[in-house]
Amino acid sequence: MDQKKGNNNTMNVKTANCLFAIATIVILCAASPSHASDLAIPLELGEPNFFGVGIGGYPDYFGSDDYTFGGAPIGKIMIGDERFIKIVVNDVKVNLIDHKNWRFGPGLFYRFGRDEDVDDEQVAMLEEIDGALNLGAWGGYTWRDPDNSRLQFGVSGWTYWDVSDATDNGWTVGANAWGLVPVATPVSLGFGAGTTWGNDDYTSTYFGVSQKGAMVSGLPAFDAGSGMRDIRIWAVGILHLSKKWHAGAGLLYSRMLGDAADSPIVDERGSKDQWIYGIGMLYSW
Repeated sequence: MDQKKGNNNTMNVKTANCLFAIATIVILCAASPSHASDLAIPLELGEPNFFGVGIGGYPDYFGSDDYTFGGAPIGKIMIGDERFIKIVVNDVKVNLIDHKNWRFGPGLFYRFGRDEDVDDEQVAMLEEIDGALNLGAWGGYTWRDPDNSRLQFGVSGWTYWDVSDATDNGWTVGANAWGLVPVATPVSLGFGAGTTWGNDDYTSTYFGVSQKGAMVSGLPAFDAGSGMRDIRIWAVGILHLSKKWHAGAGLLYSRMLGDAADSPIVDERGSKDQWIYGIGMLYSW
């Protein structure tokens, strides 16, 4: 009788956890990012397949000191022994190499625009920037402990080109290094660093101030050129609630550089220090 009661209690707890996770995902899906920047907290779970949703705060525009909140998906689906499709917020990457360490394939990235809805009154007066579809390629190397998939380290690089003419041939390149380490049976910690470089068309679109924009907004005209846009570091904590359900929390810090940092929309109206933070729930199989 006591054993049956214990089993029932265990089932009730598992059911409650599942219902809580499902409810969380439904709530998070209802949130939609309006001015999300192109920064996201990368996450590896150590499981072959996973899908989840996170909610968090991010700059109103890249370089802003005003913050907003929203929800976004994250997931990874295996399409072979090592090939996979991975989505992190607005970034989709496909690995075409069936190798335990090397990664290479195409990528699709949607860069959110900027309009009059941003909180800063002067920046809101500048010309609108349409959302931009970016296509490109990426590659990397990942090492995994054969005895524990939760112990991983990797490096990757990527490049994206705007194919929607929002930036008139703008493109970016970037690199990341990351690690995932189990620190206890139910806990894993992830960490990493990265950087992004943008060409003239990209940087002038998102950080420049035209003569017309200067007259309307009162900001000084600024011709932003190519260069390093930022360097960033991040940390993620993952709580493994069960073999299937996982909760995570992450924090990313980005320091803006070059003409992006010197832009009036950053130097005068925003901040060179950018933060992104969030929590999420994931299901793996």
